[in-house]
Amino acid sequence: EEDNPWLSGAEGYAQAQQLALQKGYPLLYVIERAKCRRCKLLDTSLWQSEEMAPVLARLVKVRLNPDAGDGSEHILRRFPQVATPPGIYVQQPGEPLKPIKIVVDIQQIWMPGVTWQRGFFMPLSAAGFEAVLHTTQSLQDPALDNAPLL
Repeated sequence: EEDNPWLSGAEGYAQAQQLALQKGYPLLYVIERAKCRRCKLLDTSLWQSEEMAPVLARLVKVRLNPDAGDGSEHILRRFPQVATPPGIYVQQPGEPLKPIKIVVDIQQIWMPGVTWQRGFFMPLSAAGFEAVLHTTQSLQDPALDNAPLL
């Protein structure tokens, strides 16, 4: 964790781009809001869980919160609009953003099928997240960017 902590805001975003290229790791973006109960719940149940540590260790992680006053709001102009935070995206450096959909209240994560939309929900866990991460990154589907983020 020490050499690969969570980064945040505009500065963290810039740092993350370099780090991702340097380490060859994908980028994980978590879009949060100040008064977001689901964001806090996901933070405790998933991001801070021990099972997730090895998964997160192989990702460059950035928190973007337009309420934080850290320049996140400028960076978020490059992202799709997130209606219901948290919004979660994974990206290989220089490639398009790909959504990871987690329904925090019921602890479910969306596993894409042949296309992003033809998938299914499964229980949220570190192993589940890792599987979804892997599948999402391997999608070459042009419709991916138009996938509705409920």
